[in-house]
Amino acid sequence: MPNTEIALPMVDDDLPEAARHATAANVLQCLTMLAEETVNLNLPRTMVALRKAIRACQAEQTRPLPALRPRRHLILH
Repeated sequence: MPNTEIALPMVDDDLPEAARHATAANVLQCLTMLAEETVNLNLPRTMVALRKAIRACQAEQTRPLPALRPRRHLILH
């Protein structure tokens, strides 16, 4: 039976700080839009869950970032 698994080279997927902040802001914006839509659709439990997620995202964004540690190269076997 032939091997159908595609072997791709490993790529570092860590985002730079500016991109990470922009991604978090986009997630927060999407959660806010979804929460607004739950009001229109009369989904109170979903709205409460989304508001909790929004508060968690806001708290995460205001938290100071830990000092960056030097990256170590990993070898995966």
